[in-house]
Amino acid sequence: MAIIKKKDGQFGVYNEAGYQVEGSFSANLEGLNPKEMLEASLALCTTIVIQRMFERDGIEYQEGDFSVEVNAIKAGDSPSRFEECIMKITLPPHLEDSYKNKLIVSAERACTIGNTLRKGLTIRTEKVDN
Repeated sequence: MAIIKKKDGQFGVYNEAGYQVEGSFSANLEGLNPKEMLEASLALCTTIVIQRMFERDGIEYQEGDFSVEVNAIKAGDSPSRFEECIMKITLPPHLEDSYKNKLIVSAERACTIGNTLRKGLTIRTEKVDN
């Protein structure tokens, strides 16, 4: 569960453990805006899957040799939405290309966020009274 609430004049993102990150209304400022949170969700989910495969297979690498970057592209028509996410995965250079391809295919299949974005979901909105 994620909760967005205003405290001390700032919108924050909270979970059951408490405050996690500052929310932002604009990109590339302190905190994350909604687009950046969407991108981060897909990137982190993919990172988790690949990192677990590295651990399973005993793969070691240097910091900076592995990263996932996501850029969400807005649609040009209505309604306002993102129509594409471009994901760039940098993998350690010492890995065989066949293993890198296997990692990417496995990550695409196993990442819950990626599967949700590809398939779509129903959003049910409920009004809560104080």
